[in-house]
Amino acid sequence: MNCLLKSLTLVLILTSLSACEKTEKVDNYPKHVSKLVVNCFFYKQTFFEFHLSKSLSPIDNAKFKILDNPNAYVKIFENNQLIDSAIYVKQISGYYSGKSPQINKTYRFECYYPGYAMVSGEDYLPDYAQIKDASGYYSILNSTLNNDSQTIGNSNTLMNINYSKPCQYLMISIKVSKSNGYIGDLYSILTDNNSENNSEFANNTLFVNNEEGVKKLNLKWVTAFSRINKNKTSATYNIRSYSCTKNTFEYLKRQALQKENQDDPFSQPTPMSNNIINGYGIFGGFNFTDFKVSI
Repeated sequence: MNCLLKSLTLVLILTSLSACEKTEKVDNYPKHVSKLVVNCFFYKQTFFEFHLSKSLSPIDNAKFKILDNPNAYVKIFENNQLIDSAIYVKQISGYYSGKSPQINKTYRFECYYPGYAMVSGEDYLPDYAQIKDASGYYSILNSTLNNDSQTIGNSNTLMNINYSKPCQYLMISIKVSKSNGYIGDLYSILTDNNSENNSEFANNTLFVNNEEGVKKLNLKWVTAFSRINKNKTSATYNIRSYSCTKNTFEYLKRQALQKENQDDPFSQPTPMSNNIINGYGIFGGFNFTDFKVSI
């Protein structure tokens, strides 16, 4: 009898506890109003291309879909003067304009798509970040083999870059284009040791900004594996400098951080930036230059 009373008491306690639980229904969440998503990067050597899609609720399992209604239009303005209307081209799955952007001019677009509010965005095309000179050296760290002909191990590379035409927002990528003896270029991290700049490395790209303009970089990186043939230790590196507007810089940096942290469950979420009025996405300008350095 006592056992039965104890069992009934336990059941009543569990029932009362479960009755206090609050159950959230999907209906309790705010309804998501879908908006246009517009993506368009532009630089000197290309034409304007706009790619349209729509935003989805976080709980929406619908597949990504490109929007391609022929009744949509995208108007492009240069310094507030209408210069062209982009048309849909199936081969690129986007809206295409035959106009090329010009350096230091401001561009704006207006896009209407049936069923959505009109969206717009504005940005400019920055000038090239021109490198004045660059120099550097490398050494082998933690060598696993060192004989009369070659040294094998991790390489530590330092490089100084001076800009004759600085810009506020830079993206830097580096690759070996030629070497006498193999010098690895799969660096695990690339840093800028110039304290005047703000920098962050993500997804194999270094993002550097300075409100006064990036005038000098003090780069350092370590490769996972290098083989240096003695007496033939020269290497040529290709440095690509992207000069970006703030809109482009922030969007691509956050995108890179998302990719960098996508497999880390403990990383902080990185919200994407947005400069589209009444919608989402990016309308941003950039330019890039390549510079070869032999060390």
